[in-house]
Amino acid sequence: MKALIVGLGISGISSAKFLKNSGYEIFIYDDNAAQLEKYSAEYLKYDETLKYDLAIISPGVPATHSVIKKLNAQGTEIIGELELAGRFVKDEKVIAVTGTNGKSTTVSLVHAFLKNAGFKSFLCGNIGEPVINGIGKGYEFFVIELSSFQLETLKSLKVDVAMVLNVTPDHLDRYKDFEDYKNTKLNLLNLLKKGGVAVLGTGIVADDFAHPDFEIRLFSVEGTKDIKCDETNVYFDGKQLKVDDLKIRGHHNIENIMAAVLGVKDWVGDTEILRKSLLEFNPLAHRTAFVDKFQGVEFIDDSKGTNVGAVEKSLAGFSDGKVVLILGGVDKGGSYEPVRVLADRKCKGVVLIGASKEIIRPYFNGFANVETADSMAEAVKKAFLLAKNDGVVLFSPACSSFDWYKNYKERGVDFVNKVKDLKSEIGA
Repeated sequence: MKALIVGLGISGISSAKFLKNSGYEIFIYDDNAAQLEKYSAEYLKYDETLKYDLAIISPGVPATHSVIKKLNAQGTEIIGELELAGRFVKDEKVIAVTGTNGKSTTVSLVHAFLKNAGFKSFLCGNIGEPVINGIGKGYEFFVIELSSFQLETLKSLKVDVAMVLNVTPDHLDRYKDFEDYKNTKLNLLNLLKKGGVAVLGTGIVADDFAHPDFEIRLFSVEGTKDIKCDETNVYFDGKQLKVDDLKIRGHHNIENIMAAVLGVKDWVGDTEILRKSLLEFNPLAHRTAFVDKFQGVEFIDDSKGTNVGAVEKSLAGFSDGKVVLILGGVDKGGSYEPVRVLADRKCKGVVLIGASKEIIRPYFNGFANVETADSMAEAVKKAFLLAKNDGVVLFSPACSSFDWYKNYKERGVDFVNKVKDLKSEIGA
């Protein structure tokens, strides 16, 4: 049996190891010659004259790629790492989370709740650890973050809890329109086991939506019949969970908490365990994370804000008229009008960066303080000057990072480093 791995990232190499241990002869391909050479001593290189029984492709490899076209022409079965893993999940409970924003925080909360309740939980998927690495390891729960790209080819994984947090325009450079993108997210509901639970943000489906095969639990900061909140507490099943003094902040994180509580409540209903988990929980890196404060200016790293919906949620958590927003990167095809509308109330300045700055600029015609920058250092300095004495510099770019950086993490680290450099330069 021959298997071809297309894309030698973390999931690709994990798939190669798993299939090799399962008796497959492994072949590899990557557009990056250095990456291909790195693993060529362990695996055979792709030979287009061969017929493969199975191909595992990275989520980032498009269907238009020449190798994928060749495999399709040969009739090769093409799947992703998650589909491969789904074929081997047995008795483990599966809690799967998708949505445009909040996925990583929500799966991390679910994982923390389960671990503190004494369950053996594996946090995996789009958050970093391949699902295939947990197969056969004795886990009771797989807690999986799923991107729309991963959901495109996922069929075999059956889930106990499917969570769709929110759907706002994103990746419109990949999907034909917003409805196509939304329907890809909703594919997760097709993976629910009979008798399973769907946890949905309001607006995902109609509030009176019903399904004969699974239970539906709705959440929103506005309150639903399943869960409610106020400034200090979350209320569910007659229970009260105090949330007013946590390290994570903002309405969007309250919604993430509500979703996580609804997702685990069949196994973790003790508010003491939930409360302990929340108190210990730190904001994930590059998600509205505090960086520093000097000369009256607070710096916030939200490099993970890679779409307009994420920026809206971040901006909403700050006082009116205080924010200088650093915005831009690689455009993903949507409108920036929602950011402009909110910026009129929240922002006293905007700094545009990256390949998309000229695309974004027309949305801010007439806005008082709009600057452009050709480097992160320049952007941080200009934002600081606009915010000086009483403001917040919020780096929430609404775009992907691939013009200047390998990923949002590298971009966030650079922002943090440039804030440190500025502090040193001005002697703050």
